Amino acid sequence: MEISELTLKLILLLIPGSIACILYERLTVHYEWSSFKFITNAILFGALSYIIAQIVFNIGRVDTSFQIFWKNLPTKEIPYLVIVKASIVSVFVGLTATGLDHYKVINRFGKWIKLSNKYGDENLYSYFLNAEDTEEVYVRDIENGLTYHGLIDSFSDNEDVKEIVLIDVVVYDYESSDKLYNLDKIYLSRTSENLIIELPYKINNSSNGTENTSETETNA
Repeated sequence: MEISELTLKLILLLIPGSIACILYERLTVHYEWSSFKFITNAILFGALSYIIAQIVFNIGRVDTSFQIFWKNLPTKEIPYLVIVKASIVSVFVGLTATGLDHYKVINRFGKWIKLSNKYGDENLYSYFLNAEDTEEVYVRDIENGLTYHGLIDSFSDNEDVKEIVLIDVVVYDYESSDKLYNLDKIYLSRTSENLIIELPYKINNSSNGTENTSETETNA
């Protein structure tokens, strides 16, 4: 199938936006994107990349390549140099967007101005485990009568299964809380209704500024 010059130009123009979009998609936690949403985001990221690139490359001198680019946008002429410049900037656009999403800057601003209480796009499982104070956890495996105490190494989830990897693990009997054995690392995969994750209760010692962990847990 032959590709027209105009179609080829359109594909090449989308490269910067696609780079930023791929970085953002890979580095953030969110629901799976449809093809339409990916293309829409790629166009948005691409437009930002071209505009920011024009500003950056015009600092200290006039870069006429961008003036020619906007003028010839409806034509079939392919601006390779501008695409390369925008592609370089798109890496920083993608990383910046990832940082805004990770630190929930927009959501925090929305809460600050009392406009929204939404915490983000990811589900509550990912939001809970991504919290800064969520490192040491108790995972209750009630079905098998075990409790796992360890540090979070990684996790993922879909609609049916929740997965989590713990390191420096101590395994206890669920009923008696007796210690059974130690593990360097463990992978757990359970359905949503069979996975309970708890955080240790932390007590601040005001006299010396240290923080102690109690054996009491709170339900997540």
